Amino acid sequence: MTTATKTRRNTKKTTTIPEGIINNAPKLHEDFPVGSVSHQGDLIFVRIAALPKSAKPRESRQLADGNTQGSRHVLTPIAKVYTCDVQDVIAAIKSVTKCNVSEQLVGPVFVSPDHPTDSDVDHPEHGPQGFEAGAVIACVYQRNLDSMQREQRTRD
Repeated sequence: MTTATKTRRNTKKTTTIPEGIINNAPKLHEDFPVGSVSHQGDLIFVRIAALPKSAKPRESRQLADGNTQGSRHVLTPIAKVYTCDVQDVIAAIKSVTKCNVSEQLVGPVFVSPDHPTDSDVDHPEHGPQGFEAGAVIACVYQRNLDSMQREQRTRD
């Protein structure tokens, strides 16, 4: 980010660098067993045992709703994305991780392509992620607690 400071005599340009740790390196999960978890910003990928029976193909390849740059977790065209009954996804996640997930935090499910790549999921602010061939991945949105200790979905 560049800021300009005006003085009487001239204009000075100052460059400031925001603090933070950024890892934009691609992640290829070649060994990602059922129950494994990975993060890409505010999106959590959980490998589940199988595609839920309620799965219906969907056209949108964007995994997080919204039109901001932070919501641009986009699945590459060779992977398949599904909308599933939320309770089916919650049960699938619980069976492999023993964790409870709130309904409001459940996103789509996708199946990685038969030929693994290092970019099943791309994002302009985070490194791409790829998963082993045929992995079934449930998307879960990160949560925060508000001042009343209620869960709310985090938005990137």
